[in-house]
Amino acid sequence: MKPVKAFASLAAVLAALGVLGAAPPPDEQLDVVRRRIGVLEGRLGELDRENRSRQEERERLSTELELAEARVREVELVLGRSRSEAEAVTAEVGELETELERQRELLAGHVEMIALLGRPGTAQLLLDGARGGDLERALSTVAALASGQVRLVEEYGELRQQRSARLADLSRILERARLEAAELETLRASLESTRRSVDAKIRELERSQRSASSELGDLRQREEALTRLLGTLGERGSFSAAEDIRRFRGALPWPVSGTVVQSFGRHYLPRYSTYTVCNGLRLEAASGAEVTAVFPGEVAYARFFKGYGNMVVVDHGHDVYSLVAGLASIHVRVKQPVAMGTRLGVASPPSEEGNTYFEIRVGKKPQDPRRWLQLEAPSRGPRG
Repeated sequence: MKPVKAFASLAAVLAALGVLGAAPPPDEQLDVVRRRIGVLEGRLGELDRENRSRQEERERLSTELELAEARVREVELVLGRSRSEAEAVTAEVGELETELERQRELLAGHVEMIALLGRPGTAQLLLDGARGGDLERALSTVAALASGQVRLVEEYGELRQQRSARLADLSRILERARLEAAELETLRASLESTRRSVDAKIRELERSQRSASSELGDLRQREEALTRLLGTLGERGSFSAAEDIRRFRGALPWPVSGTVVQSFGRHYLPRYSTYTVCNGLRLEAASGAEVTAVFPGEVAYARFFKGYGNMVVVDHGHDVYSLVAGLASIHVRVKQPVAMGTRLGVASPPSEEGNTYFEIRVGKKPQDPRRWLQLEAPSRGPRG
């Protein structure tokens, strides 16, 4: 195969691989991308170690997608650099092919010159010079022909070695580029998969957030409804108590034996990715445990209340009310007088958020029940 045709075939192979015509990417870009990958990997690790809220989960998904995109970009830049290197070596091989062709033509010229001297060649030239011709000129001519041939042959051999070495380099570069191109295709497929997965998870988060917002709205509405109910009960006139419950603040018995799972006050709810306020105590009690009145009074409400389940409100007089909710059953009726320890109902089966809810209010304002009750619950100590 002639050199020009061989080089043309090589160029066709490079073009098919997408090597020729690739713009050389700046190394600075690759450095920036690799630093970004390091930052993203670190942040992703931090997010995986955190207890994630919805916002943190959204950030984790976004970081995961950005990391996948950065890895694709890294391999694109690496492949671009390999292609640029292959293009440069290909050009160099082309120049060597051109130089080899020139050297071949020079060697052919020397051979042709020797042929013109006739069959005896240089020996005849020297003999003629010795017999009366110009011997010095004959010697000079023979020496020039010999040294020129040697030089041309050496240069030709060196060029062939250079071309072989650069072709070997090019072969290695092309193989590396082939592997990088295959890796890039895999990463691109992985990126598409990650993008679809992230999009689906974000849509699910958004649906969950809308659902959570709706649930949170319902929670606030039922708290407002309870406040309105207690306000209505107060407007009917407070129970006339013989003893002022406020004198016994800090000494009242607990309404049920159990554990506090949520205390009074402001709480962050990961489920809703927001803060809410608990106006009482959520208790975890044994299923069927007796739930009792904490002080003498009169039953002001005893029925199901939306969002709270079976609920009993006791009016203790002096505009002070206690409330128990989430009962499995109610054992008192409205207007019924109760004493301290009277069974108001029984606890439902345990649940993750507690199965008994307890409040104390003065007028419409919720109070921290722990400031009214004895220091410790009658069972395991409070942990809310």
